[in-house]
Amino acid sequence: MQFLIEHQATIIGIIWMMVLGPAVGNYACSVVYRLPLGKTPFERHPYCGHCNADLKPIDLFPIVSFFLTGGKCRYCAGKIPSIYTVIELACLVLFITNFLVFGISETFLLYTIAGVFAIILAAIQYQQGWLSAIIYSYVFMALALERTRVEGTIYSWVEPSFIMLVICLLIEKIRSFMLRRPFKPFEVNWIWWPVLAATFA
Repeated sequence: MQFLIEHQATIIGIIWMMVLGPAVGNYACSVVYRLPLGKTPFERHPYCGHCNADLKPIDLFPIVSFFLTGGKCRYCAGKIPSIYTVIELACLVLFITNFLVFGISETFLLYTIAGVFAIILAAIQYQQGWLSAIIYSYVFMALALERTRVEGTIYSWVEPSFIMLVICLLIEKIRSFMLRRPFKPFEVNWIWWPVLAATFA
């Protein structure tokens, strides 16, 4: 009981993160599904990708709905990709971890925004095999803004990001030469993840 009293604020914060994380993850699933189709998450209420039926609140309860329905649509029994539950779980972990590390702060906000967009970016690449330039730019800007805010200069993240980009481009140039294929770095997904990591580091 004493432990609960002493850590009341932290426990309440974790409970909030357990609600907010999956809820944001649930919204992120709409972005992952609709963006490759050229749609926005705002143009229609959530719907089944198989039968087009509008989903009710009971179908949209993060994580739990997937298991309650056996991973299938309640209206047509179409299989729901498990990647969506993975997204919700990843956002849950992200929110709780960032809260425990940073508390409720600007750093929490910016790193969580960057993390959510990075999850969306990775999910789209996993499903579609390409990186979304717009989502990538959101991740990059959030990380760059936080680094600039904390360190008071853009140099701390511009230099490592640029160096990493040059290294990756050089590696890809050598690979293209050895494999006798055209050098098209903007079509190669792997290059941009190390650059993002360098911005974060």
